[in-house]
Amino acid sequence: MDPYCESAENLDRLRLKIGHLEEEWQEIYENWDDRENIRSVEEDIIPLIISTHAAIEDLTAHLILAFVVKDSFSERAFEYFYSGMSQSHRERLLVNCEILSNQTQGRISNFKGLRNDVAHGTFMQIGWHRDDVPKKMNDAFEVLNKFERAFTDREFIEEIYQGNNKI
Repeated sequence: MDPYCESAENLDRLRLKIGHLEEEWQEIYENWDDRENIRSVEEDIIPLIISTHAAIEDLTAHLILAFVVKDSFSERAFEYFYSGMSQSHRERLLVNCEILSNQTQGRISNFKGLRNDVAHGTFMQIGWHRDDVPKKMNDAFEVLNKFERAFTDREFIEEIYQGNNKI
């Protein structure tokens, strides 16, 4: 799979999805209670954190297909990368293939910690500042925007293929 062969429709969908998630984040951030009461946005931010992480996971599988496999692949191969391989293994593969930088992987890991807290935490309320929610959310969108560039910016794509740049 070559990122150049992605249809314009798929790329538009990718841009819209990332843009929509980022707009939701900006709205939550702007409406957050200045008294640092995360409860004012909690019912909106928890699904957003989970959806944002799901988008990162989805795109890492597509990055493997676009930059590591590069050739046509079977549906079973896609299913393995998408469902059979853990997110941490997908990230390590991309780092080891010099597609993903350690810095970007670190940002993903930090955000994953927040996502795990809200998805798997029991009786725990996230703290806006204690859990560094704004920084982790901004990091997540920086990652998603880099991922988007890896599918839409021809110059960036070429730099990645040539080993002159990483996501």
